[in-house]
Amino acid sequence: MIMMIFVTTTDALADEKLYEKAYSLIPEYRKVKADKMKMRENKLQTVTAGLLLNYAVGKWSIKKGEKDYKTDEILYETVDIISVIEANNQYFDYEIAYNSQGKPYFLSNCEIFFNISHSSNYVACVIGDRPVGIDIEKTREGRQNLAKRFFDISEAEWIKECDSDERFFRIWTLKEAYGKATGQGVLDILGKIVYRLEKGKMSAYMCGFPQNFTIVEKEVDGFRLSAIQL
Repeated sequence: MIMMIFVTTTDALADEKLYEKAYSLIPEYRKVKADKMKMRENKLQTVTAGLLLNYAVGKWSIKKGEKDYKTDEILYETVDIISVIEANNQYFDYEIAYNSQGKPYFLSNCEIFFNISHSSNYVACVIGDRPVGIDIEKTREGRQNLAKRFFDISEAEWIKECDSDERFFRIWTLKEAYGKATGQGVLDILGKIVYRLEKGKMSAYMCGFPQNFTIVEKEVDGFRLSAIQL
């Protein structure tokens, strides 16, 4: 099992020259997607996501090429997107397709799994050798009441204990990441997958049975990030 997580921001692409250079490095399908975006923030997210995915695949190829690479490893990297642009590398001229549930995959390599998430000026990408999902969300106030409507009773009570929006987003991003890993979507699994804090770590349960998949959690400058590999 290999799981690689990459995080960056869109801040540098506010510079128009850097944006144009970054735009030139991403695949055609992502250029089309960026061109359709009306809001500047969405354009920056789309172009940055394309760069980050290219970078992730490059790192993946390097890791897999190592003779003694570990087969049970989780890597996390904060990426300097300016360095990625200046390197002027197109590691992988990938084509993306989507399955019937809307989950993206590489047409040319079914052995690499990936997922992307963005929120405000942050973009995150996870890549692995098994299905993966990732979600990053900016922690905002006033979301706790949603837990009563959408979460399991035990999760809602845990959030209520500390009157904590941070706890809400911790559970939400975990559910979102799981839904993206399975391809089901968060609305389909909100009440099915239940998370519990046990011995300082999150554990997942479904129908009362523990689930054995990899969970990675991070706090990043007021954002909550969760990634899952099945």
